[in-house]
Amino acid sequence: MINAADAAKGRLTTVWNDLLEGLRHRELWLFLGWRDVRRHYQRSVLGPLWLTLSMGIMVAGLGVLYSQIFKMDIAEYLPFLAIGFIMWGFIGGTITASCSVFSGAAGSIRQIRLPLSVYVYQFVWSQLIAFGHNFIIYIIIAVLFGINPGFQVLLLLPALVLMALNGMFCAMILGPLCARFRDIPMIIASIIQVAFFMTPIIWSASQIPERAVFVNINPFYHFIEIARDPLLGQTGSLTNWLVCIGITIVMGILALTFFSRFRSRIAYWA
Repeated sequence: MINAADAAKGRLTTVWNDLLEGLRHRELWLFLGWRDVRRHYQRSVLGPLWLTLSMGIMVAGLGVLYSQIFKMDIAEYLPFLAIGFIMWGFIGGTITASCSVFSGAAGSIRQIRLPLSVYVYQFVWSQLIAFGHNFIIYIIIAVLFGINPGFQVLLLLPALVLMALNGMFCAMILGPLCARFRDIPMIIASIIQVAFFMTPIIWSASQIPERAVFVNINPFYHFIEIARDPLLGQTGSLTNWLVCIGITIVMGILALTFFSRFRSRIAYWA
């Protein structure tokens, strides 16, 4: 008889092979990810640039309003707000959309024999494309306000890698879970909405120094900071980076364990 340890090891091996096989299909999921973004804006003049326009209008409006409320120079506050919105759009949008990774591809999963990781890679790639469109807002603001982040901007790359990895891990957990329990996406959407206001995006963490613990226990804060600081010419704190790396490791372990346990049931749940 096969004991539980051997069975778990076998499932982990299957998942690892699935992830590697999915990488070999990169031409497929690169195409499908781009198609997903374009499909949302079919027959529109600007296409995916509507993502940029809608967020740009929101950032400009809130920037003018809250710079007055917080009594801050708009040249300082608007870049802070814009980067926060761009990064939250990537983080929050990835978590929310990860709920439909497998349920949204139910037809393909049932009809076409492909590694399930293809749908995960496709999803993460489409989120990165959307982020790329929104990043145009930062470029415009950097030109208008003369922001020169210097070589620190290169730290954005490892920050994006950590975010993309966590997005993939979220899809491996929430994708099967939400396919099985269809109420969970609404719960996740509500949590993300509350988390937006609890995270220093519109407001700054320096405005509540006496409540530093409240900010530091918010994982979204650390991911926002490791991306926002390089874009403002700073390196970010070591604490932010260590917390994000630690979260990524934990999420990776949880994702591999969960996905290996329920991977075989996804086709029935989707």
